[in-house]
Amino acid sequence: MKGFGSRNNQKNINNLINLTNDQIVRLAIRYHSQGNISLATKYYKYCIDNNINEERVFSNYGIILRNLNKLQEAENILKKYISFNPSSVITYNNLSGILKELGKYKEAENILRKSLEIDPNNANSLYNFGCLLIHLRNYKDAELLFRKSISLNPNNSEAYLNLGVIMRNLGEPDKALFYISKALKIKPNNALGFLNKGIVYKELKKYKLAIDCFYKANKIDSVLPAIKYEIVTCKGLICDWNNIPEIDNWIKNLGLSGGSVNPLNFFLYDDNPLNHLKRSENFYNQHHKRKESKIISPKNSKIRIGYFSADFKVNHPLMSLFPSIITSHDRTKFEIYIYSFTPNEDKFIHILKSLANVFKDIKNLSEDETIKTVREDNLDIAVDLMGYTSNSRTYIFSNKVAPIQVNYLGYPGTMGSRIYDYILSDKIIIPKKFEEFYTEKVMKLSKFFPPNLPASEDYCEKVTREEFNLPNNAFVFTCFNHNKKITKREFDIWMRLLNEVQDSVLWLQKSNNFSIINLKKEALKRNINSKRLIFANKLKSLKRHLARYSLGDLGLDTFNYNGHTTTSDALNSGLPVLTKIGKSFSARVSASILNSINLHELITSSEREYEEKALYFARNRDELNKIKNLLHLLKKDSSLSNAKEYTKNLEEIYLEIISSNN
Repeated sequence: MKGFGSRNNQKNINNLINLTNDQIVRLAIRYHSQGNISLATKYYKYCIDNNINEERVFSNYGIILRNLNKLQEAENILKKYISFNPSSVITYNNLSGILKELGKYKEAENILRKSLEIDPNNANSLYNFGCLLIHLRNYKDAELLFRKSISLNPNNSEAYLNLGVIMRNLGEPDKALFYISKALKIKPNNALGFLNKGIVYKELKKYKLAIDCFYKANKIDSVLPAIKYEIVTCKGLICDWNNIPEIDNWIKNLGLSGGSVNPLNFFLYDDNPLNHLKRSENFYNQHHKRKESKIISPKNSKIRIGYFSADFKVNHPLMSLFPSIITSHDRTKFEIYIYSFTPNEDKFIHILKSLANVFKDIKNLSEDETIKTVREDNLDIAVDLMGYTSNSRTYIFSNKVAPIQVNYLGYPGTMGSRIYDYILSDKIIIPKKFEEFYTEKVMKLSKFFPPNLPASEDYCEKVTREEFNLPNNAFVFTCFNHNKKITKREFDIWMRLLNEVQDSVLWLQKSNNFSIINLKKEALKRNINSKRLIFANKLKSLKRHLARYSLGDLGLDTFNYNGHTTTSDALNSGLPVLTKIGKSFSARVSASILNSINLHELITSSEREYEEKALYFARNRDELNKIKNLLHLLKKDSSLSNAKEYTKNLEEIYLEIISSNN
């Protein structure tokens, strides 16, 4: 039968009465395969409206609706066919994918279980169920499903790839590389294979191999945002500033529409709170959205606050801040619940167990088990200390585990979802004019950044410049922020400062060997002897690390993503930190800390002012010493370390939040 021209479409559809059901179905499928979606849709609808209840019709029409993002219509169509034919495994599989996209994970799981009841050895059902369980972080059960799927279909490269993803998430990188390599052997031009292989190499800190994999993936699929995201991120980690125009162009567009990317790393490259909001909304809706639940406010005798994190471990920046808050909570009014999903526990966990009213290790619980466990505790407020940082579990909050949910401390930006009721900041970090860029309601502490560990003994250790390869008579510009926070903008200024101040050096943190090599190359490009860049090794001793800050003369902050704990540590140790205030949360934290101790002269508002002021202090050491003396006095009167005062203010915010929600 010949195809129809567009002018005759309606006429020919009206004449379908002259065709057999099988002819109509074959015609619909032909137009679908030719990419004529408009005409295929009309034919499929005709079939459905006229009770031609063929599996291919409903399945294909469901696929079209899914591709058009008409997910609810697709769900209804497939459920309609299941009502005619409750044994259609193909329809169950298609429906499970749509339910997953709609965030109806429990329903998707039930549908796949029905599919496997009908056909326990259906490789597609096993594979799809495994994919769903990966999304729900139930890696052990997902592994079993993929292994069975592979036994039935040994050439399924995607199943091997997902086994690799599971092994990576279970902390077994060698096994992850083995399975991903098997997937690539079956399907060599698999962009996702190279992408995931690169991610494993990145986590192993084999950055050059990672970047090579990411570029191979990008050559195969130049559209997938996740690939470009990983290239940008990995090059940033090692301060590889080659191909900056291409990278800058990617940054302008990634995650703002279409495919989403984790917004966190874009704080490093983009000081635009509107872009951060768009990326966060896109990321939440595509990866974390769940079916909304309502939690009734409990009637507890004391207010139950739940803190959630995977970062309860020694040497994490959060842990220099968090214990002082927990110990300062008023236990006559508050009960403190701590939920840990820290992968590798250390002695810090034992400290937290002794500080909390209730401590729960939830790292091995499935999504359903986690939600059930937390909801049964009847929290008044659930506090996410992670946001979209590594190892976070946003699904806990997406499922709604408390009547009030708060974004606080661990993530410097909006979550892009109203499932989070509040974000905590202060008047500097989120001024009134910027509140529109946050989906959460903004609640403002008198000062946002918590006090570090008490200053009394941390800085008593004596250190010398010789111990850290610093010249005795040099002016030491210091930045212990992670190297990935350094962009060309700061570095250009820093190199000009070294050029102007002849007896100066730049003291940086050693993040990785690749960044050292690249930053020294960049210094040479700017006619600065690379020996004037000195890199500080990580130290096991916190006291010794904090003490060495005092060897610097002036701290230089990074722009888009300030030092947060780093700035607080430096000031606590007596090192003045010069910052440039930006527009985004991450670009305003240092200004907030400096404002809280009235060191406004160290806050600049432009790159030019930042450079001029750094040069001024380098040439006027008496003025710099006045600030150092002031920091010494502040340390004595505990202005930087008054945990009780800070926590009292935090509790006032909690009480205000609860009052406004009753």
